[in-house]
Amino acid sequence: MNDWHRITLQCLSLGGLLAFSHSVSAHTGLLATDGFSHGFLHPFLGLDHCLVMLGLGLWASTQNHRLAGLAVLLFLVFMVAGALFGLAGGRFVYVETGLIVSLLAVGTALGCGTQRVPQPWLWVAVAVFAALHGLAHGSEMPLAVSGVAYMTGMVAATAILLGLGWILGWVARRGHAIGLLHLYGTLTGLTGVWLLFSA
Repeated sequence: MNDWHRITLQCLSLGGLLAFSHSVSAHTGLLATDGFSHGFLHPFLGLDHCLVMLGLGLWASTQNHRLAGLAVLLFLVFMVAGALFGLAGGRFVYVETGLIVSLLAVGTALGCGTQRVPQPWLWVAVAVFAALHGLAHGSEMPLAVSGVAYMTGMVAATAILLGLGWILGWVARRGHAIGLLHLYGTLTGLTGVWLLFSA
């Protein structure tokens, strides 16, 4: 597969996935009736969630494997913690603002080509943003579905998005198309700015 084929594949994959994310907010109605489907679809149906999780995966592809793996694992753990807090009835008035800030942060990291982030700030940012995304997911769980099934679906979908971002980033780097990661970051940051001023 030549470089142009790799670039085309990445663009088509990203375009198709983002087209599927037709909602700007994660708070959207779902047609599925079981807990797993609700939890699985929720990350895909929120453009903010989808962009951040793909972006984190893309960023992870630019780091050493140990650092990237720890960041992804930390994101999943704190997302689950935030979701459990939301399932228990916990609320945070600035959660939507936090989600927008996460878009700006991921967009800046990718758009500006930031390869190295000071680790203390990295862990804090990943943990806080993951908890906020989890809280948004957890607070939206329908009362009639199983919490365990919902959480399982949510974690599975998030892992897929993170993994897909990681793979696409690896493909872009192998194809000498690292500029696509910067472009994705710029678009993600601009989406955050748009949401900030349209809220």
